[in-house]
Amino acid sequence: MSQQIIDSKTHENVSSIGRLLLDMGKITPEDTDRILRRQKEEGIKFGDAAKQLGLITEDDLQQVLSRQFDYAYLPAANAQYSADLVAAYQPFSTQVEGFRALRSQIMFRWLNEGFKAFTVVASDSGEGASYIAANLAVVFSQLGKKTLLIDGNMRQPRQHKIFNLKQSFGLSDILADRTPGAEALFNIPDFPNLTVLGAGTVPPNPQELIGRQNFPQLIKYASSIFDVIIIDSPAISAGSDAQMLASISRGAILVSRVHHTSIEQFRLLKNQVEGSGANIIGAVVNNY
Repeated sequence: MSQQIIDSKTHENVSSIGRLLLDMGKITPEDTDRILRRQKEEGIKFGDAAKQLGLITEDDLQQVLSRQFDYAYLPAANAQYSADLVAAYQPFSTQVEGFRALRSQIMFRWLNEGFKAFTVVASDSGEGASYIAANLAVVFSQLGKKTLLIDGNMRQPRQHKIFNLKQSFGLSDILADRTPGAEALFNIPDFPNLTVLGAGTVPPNPQELIGRQNFPQLIKYASSIFDVIIIDSPAISAGSDAQMLASISRGAILVSRVHHTSIEQFRLLKNQVEGSGANIIGAVVNNY
């Protein structure tokens, strides 16, 4: 009983950051006394005092600040997802600033016009469409937008690997009426606003599945629940899947890669996407 009284009195002076550090297991109740004393002596913030005492690292402090400001990101030690998720693992990097700039462009040119869905398209495999789609999904979710990422690449899907999805069912299974949609959705625990729909079972007829009427119905239904719907697509060179996906979503982000995509390839990509009736919202020159 006496220990509980001591702990409760000590915690009365602990800042909100201190409480989060305790909840996360970064510091112990015994550490708080030392931190509070150093904080008073130096006239500094609780987190800075804890760092000065060597009880937490700068990464620990940034992580707890992200929780305090409802800005989810992952410490490098968390290897649950692919390192390709730079928006999750390196949110303060110059690289991720580029994703936030692209996010702003999409918001001003597309979402603010009343649209919600768009497709990420590249001319060839290896140009980074899946990488761009995944990181865009993370930065939109960090903004507080309810985000759905759909892996529409039913030829060579990647999002299940990037996000370490456990379900075997996905988009193809929904379109083939093999599973209810809700069972195929995966809410990403570390990103409360992010839901991923994997490609599912690799089918022999992806193009025909996309052409079914239930795909536009799926997008329409998802639009009533989510703020943003991002569709990853196979390369244009693999077939007309990407054009069909872009046509259904009505918007497209074009992806090229430095020292990989030729000007002629990009021009052809632009023409094919415009030919599908989709609006080109923006273009990304990828250098990963």
